[in-house]
Amino acid sequence: MITWRSKRLEPYVDKIVWHGNGTTEPFTVYPDIYHVMGCQSIGQIAHVSGGHIQPLESAGLTGIHQKPKVFQATASLSSVLIYFKPEALYRWRLCSPRELTDASVSLTDLGMRPAMWEQLLESQATMNPREFLCFIEEMIWDIFKNNEIDLWASWAVNRIRSSNGSIRVGQLAEESALSRRQTERRFVERIGISPKALAQIVRFQHVLQSLKFAERLTQLAYDADYYDQSHFIKEFRKRSGTTPKQMQDLEILRLRPE
Repeated sequence: MITWRSKRLEPYVDKIVWHGNGTTEPFTVYPDIYHVMGCQSIGQIAHVSGGHIQPLESAGLTGIHQKPKVFQATASLSSVLIYFKPEALYRWRLCSPRELTDASVSLTDLGMRPAMWEQLLESQATMNPREFLCFIEEMIWDIFKNNEIDLWASWAVNRIRSSNGSIRVGQLAEESALSRRQTERRFVERIGISPKALAQIVRFQHVLQSLKFAERLTQLAYDADYYDQSHFIKEFRKRSGTTPKQMQDLEILRLRPE
């Protein structure tokens, strides 16, 4: 796996990741704050739900999702994932963030030129990973360089992230000099979900990263500003499909040397 960060794409993109996959085992993707554009030149990814396997298009865009999703890849997979920041797609002419929330859409359905994606997939198959990541950077820059980032949306997202998701909507509204209703409406329009929902995802991700190092889950719940242990378990299960203790045991197992 190779992770690529670009200075000029920084207002729009958190990272670009190229990776290959050699297993057909299903894997879970947990809620996160990014809109993710994915392209596969070799192999295919399918969404698994309720025993049904739904193959995905070779190039698509997935909005912020609020529940865990299970995917399965073919044995040989070469893919690139572009992690757009929550505020990056506001004012994008092809779709709004609200249309993408909890949804995946093929890039051709969004109206992007098929020739562009044929070129992209062909380039991914013929270039080495670093050359291809440079190619992706140039392509994204050409598409988004004229998209102006909304400064309020960027500030609001960063404020939520800096608090690890513990800031309340009322406090966000007060700091914005807006009413709570104005804050929520403006946020949903620009990000696709409510500030409370994004804060819950940020807090979940913070807990997820902290689990492997936590000695006491009760202390972790307290530090993450959950009301009580019951609230902590309920919210964590909603985002992950499992309990904090089960997830912690799994993480400890992964860290254990062979």
